[in-house]
Amino acid sequence: MIRARSWIPLAVGLVAVLSGCTTQVAGSAVPVPNPTSTTTAKPEPTAANLLGDLPSLDPCSLVEPAELARFGTPALATPLSLDFCALTVTVPSGAKLEVSVGLLDQLAAEREITGRVEDYRGLRIAEETDDGSRCARRLVFPELVTMTVAVDNFTSDKATPTEMCGIADRAVRAVADRVLAKEVEHRTFPKNSLGKTDPCTSVTSATVGRVPGLAGARVKPYPAAHQCRWSKDGTANPPRVRVTYSVGVPTAADGGNATTEDIAGRPSTVSKSGSASLVLCAAETAHIPFDGGEGVRELAIVTVSLPNGSQVDQACAAARAVAADVWSRLPK
Repeated sequence: MIRARSWIPLAVGLVAVLSGCTTQVAGSAVPVPNPTSTTTAKPEPTAANLLGDLPSLDPCSLVEPAELARFGTPALATPLSLDFCALTVTVPSGAKLEVSVGLLDQLAAEREITGRVEDYRGLRIAEETDDGSRCARRLVFPELVTMTVAVDNFTSDKATPTEMCGIADRAVRAVADRVLAKEVEHRTFPKNSLGKTDPCTSVTSATVGRVPGLAGARVKPYPAAHQCRWSKDGTANPPRVRVTYSVGVPTAADGGNATTEDIAGRPSTVSKSGSASLVLCAAETAHIPFDGGEGVRELAIVTVSLPNGSQVDQACAAARAVAADVWSRLPK
């Protein structure tokens, strides 16, 4: 660089001397492009750019159990979903906390982010829930796709918010670093896997319209295309229908709220439940085995939720009707 600069005065002087004996050429000088100067726009850090094919994303490639070892004893759990990786962390108090990593969602607007937000290397980390039984964080991509890391305490043993949120904060940063480095892995699904099937195409609008209150329902797809939701106004408020392609150990009949039935020629389990705000009925059928432990299968699940005051038998009749449509379209 220093040697190059030393030629500048000489070059300027030489031009001045020669300008008196050369012919002037009309026109203006056009700069010659520098062939060594190339600029490539950096891709926007969207979920698609950083994660690749979203339906085949393996969420268990996003975090290593050892990264949570400072909080207790971490371990991978039996698979519970195609959408998230299930782990446990047993903390010093004895509470066995359940950690889920990887669930993708698409926000409709910025206002849906309500908690404290932190910028993180071109992405954002948003606080979602922080109470005595749950602590959750969302990794927010520029196009408002989010990835959730959640820590839940479903035990009777106590765990402090510091323990739970410490795990959530550590995990979401580990996930963000791995995502930004594009150190993610993808599954290869068999030809007849549910992982290759979009649940939004697995039921007709006419069948959804048979659910009480869902004529003309609005559909909400999910980025990884393993679940799809229908509701009257596009929100999660009942009445709603959800079709989910998942994995796990099939639900066993208990002779009470969970019974075994035949729906569209497939063995199915129908489960009833309810709360102060809604009644719920789910229909489930097992599909092909899934590599994740003994008895783990791919599962097709239809869930119908109706507002409080509805009859659970109404919800179950609707769940059976939707399930019959869905089961008939499952890959062979």
